[in-house]
Amino acid sequence: MSRILIAVLNWGMGHASRSLPLIEGAIDLGWEVDIASTGDAMVWLKSRLKGQPKVKFFEKPGATITYSRHFTMLTIAAQTPKLIKSIWDERKWTLEHVEKRSISNILSDNCYGVHHPDVPSVLMTHLLRFPVSSFFSSFAQIVIKKLAARFDEVWVPDNPRGGSSISGVLSSKTIHHNTKFIGILSRLKPSQSNSTIPLVGLVSGPEPHRTTMENALRKWMEHKGEMGVIIAGKPGGGKSVVNNITTLYDPSDEEISEAICGSEILICRSGYTTLLDLAALEKRAVLIPTPGQKEQEMLCEVWAEKFGFAICTQRELENMCVPEISGIAPKSNGNQAAINELAAWLKN
Repeated sequence: MSRILIAVLNWGMGHASRSLPLIEGAIDLGWEVDIASTGDAMVWLKSRLKGQPKVKFFEKPGATITYSRHFTMLTIAAQTPKLIKSIWDERKWTLEHVEKRSISNILSDNCYGVHHPDVPSVLMTHLLRFPVSSFFSSFAQIVIKKLAARFDEVWVPDNPRGGSSISGVLSSKTIHHNTKFIGILSRLKPSQSNSTIPLVGLVSGPEPHRTTMENALRKWMEHKGEMGVIIAGKPGGGKSVVNNITTLYDPSDEEISEAICGSEILICRSGYTTLLDLAALEKRAVLIPTPGQKEQEMLCEVWAEKFGFAICTQRELENMCVPEISGIAPKSNGNQAAINELAAWLKN
């Protein structure tokens, strides 16, 4: 039996979410899967793959990133030494794990140290251009190219460059000679329910911004006076109903899809995995970038320009200055392109 190691970055829930279809695809193709991650990403994947006999979980090294309400980018930049050390620790861990577990292939979602010189290794990332200031841009590209060069291929979860690309400038550079765009990748499938929900808010991202957005959405919904649903993204929190607002802290994929597909007005972050989900479900939304996260700000600009989406800041949401929803979501063929690419790679 062949065995693949799939490493998932624990940086919010997005990497775990978009990796799940590939994990399930490998299982369907008859492979055993070792999943390496940490923290909330590991907890979430264990809950989604509970009882799956072909899957085993392993804690790998990984830096825990902390955030602040203000100066988010400076806070992250100050932790660069910790990130570099974690990459070296990942390399050492991977060498030992490959030998111990007889790994045949490696798929790494943004874990730059999880590769092996003697094992086919793929890096999955949408960041071919790092979202940093122009002053650091050239240096950042040199670093990312050196890190990517240790992998055999780079997979980008996006449509090919052009009018249907959802990552825009973030995938406009080339960091590896063997780069493949594997299409939209999402665990969510269109809901068959015909129910409608006037107001829906998706909360995601790191603290303290996650809680700030949740509270602001609740205040906005109360002011609107219509029925609302908040997908709060906090595993283990259960469900609460206060007046006309239902908050789901740990919903199923079906509940999330039903809320998104049935929404009349949808507000969410512009995190990349959230945008993948919007494309998969072909839904429009008002986009709110996490304060200080340059990547999400750039994605907001891309989606406003290419797809006509309305955008606003977290402060504007707190002040209940939310624009009218607008735009047309990009088209998607589901996960088929990605699964086909996975099958061809594993067959070789």
